[in-house]
Amino acid sequence: MRLGSSGPRRPDGAGSPPSLEPAAVGAARRVRERIAAAQLAPGTRLGEVALAAELGVSRNSLREAFAALAAEHLLVRIPHRGVFVAHPTEADVSEIFRTRRVIELSALRWGSPDRIAVEELAEIARLAADADREPRLLGDVNHRLHAAIVRLLDSRDLEAVMDGVLARLRLAFQPMDVLTDLHPRFAARNRRLAELIADGELESAAEILGPYLDEAEHTVLEHLGSRGGRPGPQLPASG
Repeated sequence: MRLGSSGPRRPDGAGSPPSLEPAAVGAARRVRERIAAAQLAPGTRLGEVALAAELGVSRNSLREAFAALAAEHLLVRIPHRGVFVAHPTEADVSEIFRTRRVIELSALRWGSPDRIAVEELAEIARLAADADREPRLLGDVNHRLHAAIVRLLDSRDLEAVMDGVLARLRLAFQPMDVLTDLHPRFAARNRRLAELIADGELESAAEILGPYLDEAEHTVLEHLGSRGGRPGPQLPASG
């Protein structure tokens, strides 16, 4: 049974209007969005003065944002060195996928498909169908799909948790986006998942998603292991 459109939703990651959003919360959201969009690579140093000016917030507000993102394991502060985008470790990846299984598979079991507009799922399916698309763009499509799965539950709390989880996952994917066939390998399954969810076939989608997550975790862990446990350039030594 095909679900009905629930109308347009606000874009993923969109928060309260800037005038109503605390400066530190808004700064954290915008940095998190950049990480989730693969615009900040693991090991990138974030200059406090320049970034505060760019985001239009005070340095105190930016420090609060940094502290919140460090608690989400997206940033790390090294004494006397600065703040850097984190490198997910193998242990981090295993934790990320444990969380994904709990939330995403529960969303397919308990969620309501009319929480997502058919038009959005159709666009995801269309974009995922092009496995020859630039790998990082396929990564964007993958991110949109899994965020949409969580929205089946209509829970702002779980969506907020998943925003952080998917941002951490995107860090683990770098530089797999360009060094491996990770995203093309899963493109057809992403398309099929979007189609099944749009048709209200959530049980069938769950049957695909379970093994999908197992394979994805194994692939990321295997790649990290081949690179000494880190997905990209090393952070500077703290000593």
